[in-house]
Parts: sequence; structure tokens; C-alpha cells
Amino acid sequence: MSLLSILASHIENIFREHPYQFFTEHDIHSQLALFAKRALEERGELHVTTHDGVVVSRVHHEYPTPFRCHMRGTEFKLVTEEDFIERKRKDPSFRARRGYIDFVILNSEYVVSNKLRVVSGKRYRDFLESLKNRRCEVLDLAVEVVYYPVFDKRLHEGIMNRRVESNIQDYQKLVALMEYEGVTDIPFCKEAGIMFFSNTIHKTKLKEKLESLPKNKNVEFFAMLF
Repeated sequence: MSLLSILASHIENIFREHPYQFFTEHDIHSQLALFAKRALEERGELHVTTHDGVVVSRVHHEYPTPFRCHMRGTEFKLVTEEDFIERKRKDPSFRARRGYIDFVILNSEYVVSNKLRVVSGKRYRDFLESLKNRRCEVLDLAVEVVYYPVFDKRLHEGIMNRRVESNIQDYQKLVALMEYEGVTDIPFCKEAGIMFFSNTIHKTKLKEKLESLPKNKNVEFFAMLF
């Protein structure tokens, strides 16, 4: 069973038993991180030492993408460095920033091979430079979480639609992440998935919307509706 499937099964069981315990997406992120840290720690695989001798955790929230993108509203568009430089030259006010992944598990080999400033992903130029010579994936796992919580019996269709649109945007971001190789032929991430949660009683309508969404073989989709 893959790491992604194990995490999804764990959080699904919790949500099925108590579908009103999570108030926000961040609550779900915390539960995922708690389970992942415990599982990795039991195997002695949670902490890894960087190339410059700093001990770090492999589990992180809000990890930056290796590319710039536009994410206005529900739009997602990847912007290559070449395109960014060219458009910036023509229009100094042009902006394109990196996205962030809700929850990741770093690849131990990548951590050991690089310094802290690179592994953290904060120093973009250093980060990009490290990707040119890498021999392994940067991430073992990348997960996006979308949550449509409902605490009454109303449909709230407008909010539902916005959550579905957010799902599409996050899904496109993960697809771009899984397709990203840089100058190597090595994928950036081993596996990725998006988890959609909702406790609405209007599950039939929500399922219809989710089933109509385009799917990509590189990114798993888990619909957890209880």
C-alpha cells in the first residue's frame, strides 16, 4: 500500500466516524501531519540531517513549488522562468509567484544531499540551482486538501461551487508539480493526491459536480463525503 493510500485511509476513517470534528482545512492538515510524523518516527525515518549538518523533519505544511504561477481566483497557470524573465523585461510590474503545497513529505535522499537553505525551499535561486544536479525526487508525497464544511441542513450551493472550483485549481497545481522535471528526467515528486472532504447532507449534488471534473493519472483524487 502506498504512503498516500495509507494516509488517505487513516483520515477517511476519522472523518467517517466524526464528520463534524474538523472546522477548517488546517485542522485536517494537522491530523495528516500528526499521523505521518508518528508513522515515520516509529520507523526512525522522521528526522534527517542536511548536507550542512542540520536536523530537519521530513513532514511540512505549505511547501513552495519549484515554479512560479498565477493563482488569481480559481485560475491556475504555470509561468516558466524564461517566460517570467521575458514578460518582466517588457513589463516591470508583471508578477508571478510560487505556489504552495498544503502537506508534503520530503525525500530523505534529497535532504541529505543538500544544505538547509536549499531543502527549506525558501531561497528560490539556490533551490532552482539544486534541481539541475539532483539524482532523486525532492518529495516523497504532496497532498492538497479541500474542505466544504456544513453545520446545518442548507445546500449553500454557492459555497459548494467555490469549493469545487478550488479543487480544480489545486488539482492543476499538483498535476504541474508531478509533470515538473526541470533539466533532469527525474520527477519532482513520487506521488501526489488531492483529498476533498465534506459533511453536507446534499452529497448527491456534490458527487455529480466532482464526478464531472477532469482527472489525471499522475494525481489521485479522494472524495470523502460523510
